[in-house]
Amino acid sequence: MSAAALCRAGYLGLGGLLGWTGRWHPAGDRRDRRGAPAEVPGAGPRLWLHAGTRAGLDSAWPLARGWRSRHPGAGVLITVRTEAALAEGRAAAPEGVAVALLPQDTPAAARRFLAGLDPAAALNLGPAPWPALARALARRGTPWLWLVTQFLPAPWRWSDRLPCLFRPVLEGVEVLLGDAGDREALLARGADPQRLAVTGSPLLDHEPAAERKAGRQLRTALGGRPILLFEGTEPGEEELLAGICRHLPAPFEHWLMVLCPADPARIPDLAERLARFELGVAVASRGEALTPSTHIYLLDAPEQRDPLLAAADAVVLGGTWVQGFAGADPRAAAAAGRGILYGPYLQRHREAVRVLDAAGAARQAPNVNNLLAALRQWLQHPGEAEAAGRRGRETVAPHRGARERVLERLDRHLGG
Repeated sequence: MSAAALCRAGYLGLGGLLGWTGRWHPAGDRRDRRGAPAEVPGAGPRLWLHAGTRAGLDSAWPLARGWRSRHPGAGVLITVRTEAALAEGRAAAPEGVAVALLPQDTPAAARRFLAGLDPAAALNLGPAPWPALARALARRGTPWLWLVTQFLPAPWRWSDRLPCLFRPVLEGVEVLLGDAGDREALLARGADPQRLAVTGSPLLDHEPAAERKAGRQLRTALGGRPILLFEGTEPGEEELLAGICRHLPAPFEHWLMVLCPADPARIPDLAERLARFELGVAVASRGEALTPSTHIYLLDAPEQRDPLLAAADAVVLGGTWVQGFAGADPRAAAAAGRGILYGPYLQRHREAVRVLDAAGAARQAPNVNNLLAALRQWLQHPGEAEAAGRRGRETVAPHRGARERVLERLDRHLGG
C-alpha cells in the first residue's frame, strides 16, 4: 500500500472509530452529526448547499432561491457547522429550504447523510472540503462543486500538510473561483485545470445603480448639503453616530444624516429618542419633507433609498460599531460608487468588506474618533471619497451575474 493510500485509510478508519464512540459529537444535535436523514421539503432535483457559518448563510439564501426558481418545487438542504448558525438558519429559511448540521466527516455518517438526502448536486461554500464526504459523493456519482470566493492561506493549512488526504478531493471536484488571480494557488494544490472555472463571487454580485442622475438632482435640490448615509444600523448605534455628526466642524454644520435601521420597525421609537438631541428629525414614511432644519432623516421608504444613496458623500456601515453578529451589506454602496466607512466589529459581510477594503473602496475606523476624522477628511477632500467610490464600482462590476453563473454550472451537470 502506498504512503498516500495508507494516510487516507488511517484518516477514514480513525474517523469511523471516533464517530462510533461519540468523541466528535458537539453538545448539540448528535443525531444530525451522525448523518441522520434530514427532512427536506419539496421534490425534484435536490441541492445540498454547505454554508458553514452564519456569514455563509448570506451567500446560501440567494443561491437556494435561485435553484428553486430554476427548478420549481425542488428542495434545498443547507448545512452549517455551529448551533448558532443552525438556529438562525432555521428561523430564516424560506419555503422549500431546510437547514441542518453538517454530519461528521466519517464514512458511515457520510453514507447515511447522502442516502437520506439523495442530492442531485452539491455545492460547498465553506472554507475546505472533507475527504470522507468527498469520497462518498464520488462513489454515488453525485456532481459537486466548490466555490472559492477568496483564497486565504489559513483554511488550507491541513491540505498543505497532508496532501495525501486532500489532493484526491481536489481531483474530483469542480472548483469555481471568485477571483481569477487565485487560479495558480489552486492549481499548485492539485486542482484539475479542466475542472476549474472563474464565475466571480456571489458575495460581490449586485445590480448596477440606476439612480445616479436622480442623485445629482437631489444634491442640487438640497443645496449641496453634506449627505451621510448610515446603512443597516443596530440598537445602540444611532445615538452614537448622531453624536459624531454633531461634532463635524465648519463649514459642514448643515449636514444631513440619513439613517437606515436594519429593523425599520424601530423607527417610531428612534424618532422619539433622537428628537432629544434637539436636532430636526423627519421620517420618510410619514411624508415629512426634508427642510433646511432637518438633520436626521429616518429612511423607511424604499423608493427614496436609491436616490439618497447615489447622492451621499459617504456611506457608513451599521452593525460594525457595537459588538454582535450584524453588519450592513456594502454591495449597494459599492455599486453606486460611494466611499464606505466601517467600524471595528466586522462580522456579517466581512469577506465582501475586506475585498473592498483591499481595493481602496472601503476604510475602517477603529473607533468613533477615527470615524469623525475620516468623515471630515472626505468632506474636506471630496476627490478622495469619489476615488474610493470609483474603486468600489470597479471592484463589484466583474462579479455582476456571479450567482447565475454558479447556478448555470450546477445545471450543466444535470443537463439543464
